[in-house]
Amino acid sequence: MTAPVALTDPDALREKRRAAWAGVVLNGPLSAAKILAGLAAQSQALVADGVHSLSDLVSDAAVLWALGHSHRPPDTEHPFGHGRFETLATLAIAAMLMLAAAGILLDAGARLIDPPETAPGALALWVAALSITLKEALYHYTKAVAKRTGSSMMAANAWHHRSDAVTSVVALAGIGAAMLGAPWADALGAAIIALMLGRVAWVYGRPAISELVDTAPPEETAAQITAALMATPGVRDAHELRLRQSGGSIQADVHITLDPAMTLSEAHRLSEAARSQVLEAVPDVTEIIIHPEPDGHADGPAAHDTALRPELARVVRDCLDGIVPASAIRHLSLDYRDEGVIAVVELRAAPSEGAQTRIAFRLQQAKSDLSEIRLLWAPAS
Repeated sequence: MTAPVALTDPDALREKRRAAWAGVVLNGPLSAAKILAGLAAQSQALVADGVHSLSDLVSDAAVLWALGHSHRPPDTEHPFGHGRFETLATLAIAAMLMLAAAGILLDAGARLIDPPETAPGALALWVAALSITLKEALYHYTKAVAKRTGSSMMAANAWHHRSDAVTSVVALAGIGAAMLGAPWADALGAAIIALMLGRVAWVYGRPAISELVDTAPPEETAAQITAALMATPGVRDAHELRLRQSGGSIQADVHITLDPAMTLSEAHRLSEAARSQVLEAVPDVTEIIIHPEPDGHADGPAAHDTALRPELARVVRDCLDGIVPASAIRHLSLDYRDEGVIAVVELRAAPSEGAQTRIAFRLQQAKSDLSEIRLLWAPAS
């Protein structure tokens, strides 16, 4: 699988724009030629094919519009980036294909019920043959750009060009059969073209809708991310992984459990290491937010219901009052555990004899979320 290119890559943006403009330059004159030739030669299949080429022209315009937005870096209004502008354009292309298919199918059905008396002229045959050659070349060019840049929008547009080439083949067959004495064949060709258009619209429209409503990517991707997280030294577990698609990339957030005795700075360092591990191991992921948790009591009452530092620090001060001078306290740390919060008080010097016992008695009377107050000090050197 080709790794997606960053949406802000200027080289990828230039390639996509060149491919889109190539479609505009070709589809404009080609759609006009097919519609005019179809009307002149009385070929409904060629007119339907021309309408398809016209929808190609509109889709190229939609691609150019999306490229003007999707490659912008994240900003205050779009903190997750602009990748879904490509998704929106893909959905717009699919919708245009579906509408064109419905219109062509209705008209073809009417002509199948009441076939025309005259067969199409030879001009329609030649224009259809020219369209096949030009649109197949444009398909291969756009498809190559889509593969190099990892863009689903460009892939959808490439298949839009390919479907135009295929509809021209169907139009050519229908026109030829009608010229050989089957007047209904031209309308049948138009109906087949309409069904083909509807299928292409469904193939590309459905994933775009899934992305816009935040449908999770395949489970295989989640398994790869979890494996990369667990390969990071120090990560004990990974859970609550959530994924969302944005343009050609995946964004994720996840909870990891770490040693509860780990310092905040070490937990942050390990989280950053886990993030780098995922971005390197799973190229489709362009961003992952990691929430570190202490192993063993991440989701219990200690994480949600216990008092915060200001209240617990007040309890500690009350328990130490008259036993340990405030000037002797160097640092207070709190360890939130489900069985209660442990307060660790670092002192500048050893406390008086019996201080720990007196403090424990006061804490018992305080009836707070604190389960223990520990005194630590370094012996004098």
